[in-house]
Amino acid sequence: MAKRLGEILIEMGVLSPDGLRSGLEACKRHGDRLGTWLVRLGLINEARLLEALSRQSGCPPAGTLQLATAPSDVRALIPSAFARRNLVVSFGRQGRNLDVAMATPNDLVLLDEISSLTGLVPRPHVATEAALAAALAIPGVSSDTVTTAPSPGPPRGTAREWRQFWKLESAPTELMPGLEASAPNPPSVLVASFPNLVPLGSAPGSASPGGTASLADALSGATHRDQVATLVLDYLAGNASRVALFSLQQGRVMGWEARGPAVVPEGFHTLILPLDRPSLFLNLTKGVDLHAGALGGGEGNDLLLEALGPPEPCETVVVPIKVRGKAAGFLWLDNGDESVSDVSIPLVQEVARLTGLALEILVLRQKVRAGARLTEAPSPD
Repeated sequence: MAKRLGEILIEMGVLSPDGLRSGLEACKRHGDRLGTWLVRLGLINEARLLEALSRQSGCPPAGTLQLATAPSDVRALIPSAFARRNLVVSFGRQGRNLDVAMATPNDLVLLDEISSLTGLVPRPHVATEAALAAALAIPGVSSDTVTTAPSPGPPRGTAREWRQFWKLESAPTELMPGLEASAPNPPSVLVASFPNLVPLGSAPGSASPGGTASLADALSGATHRDQVATLVLDYLAGNASRVALFSLQQGRVMGWEARGPAVVPEGFHTLILPLDRPSLFLNLTKGVDLHAGALGGGEGNDLLLEALGPPEPCETVVVPIKVRGKAAGFLWLDNGDESVSDVSIPLVQEVARLTGLALEILVLRQKVRAGARLTEAPSPD
């Protein structure tokens, strides 16, 4: 098991336990990465951080100067919008091999995307967020202003780090049949909203889990996580006026995809909500299988509503998306200022189950492809 960054820095003798606690507290309050906060607080420098990140990831380092002086034609191999969104910079090429600096060099799904975009085999290097942001700000690489490291304040981010929450543990024989299997018949117990105590999921004509066969078939052929999101949101579009998917990674809820009358995708994607900020997601990570009813107040819920846009929902239905029994994301439905009494709870739970299986299958496929690429011998120019 890889050591944590803080442990490595303490072993290197460049960080004290008190300094680590200060950095972790800053992360808890404001979000963002531990290494970024340690540098901001003046507890370590960029060089030491990069050395520690290289030890942690097992990938070679890529420094600021190395990225800033990379040939423009090599940097241009990765589209600027994709590079900014994922914090990646291509800086060298040898034959079919492309040297890529990343904040998350062990993200196999992201590496596969880079391979598909460039037609080359990416060789991951680790880099600090500051070095990547500086390289992405160079004219010619990106014409847009790059989002620099955020200052302390509301937890927002540009890198969609939630990709790393997928950890493959199931075997293919468990996963592929599971996507086609029907969910167990739910007990005949109605969930009631509060305070009006309106029965949920009991409306005549509500869709049933048995009608998800077409969704299961489509998800089994998905080749990209955003394709999974599109299929799920399309399927549920007629069941609520606003439907959203959130991911959960390292104690933070992040915006994945959403559909609604006032949803702005760019703003929704930057949502980062630490679980230590009270919100409806907290109980859903502790074994509660469903939220159905009023949203309630609190700082975390206020940030959530800001990302979703108006109107503020009077009731919501939220179900965890589980991978290997652990919450890895959330499926959200609401009808704005109207009740969700006509939303079928069993249907939403079944869609969440299928989504979790699809994500795990997707990672399996990416790992198989990555393993195949490692056995390929690079061809000369």
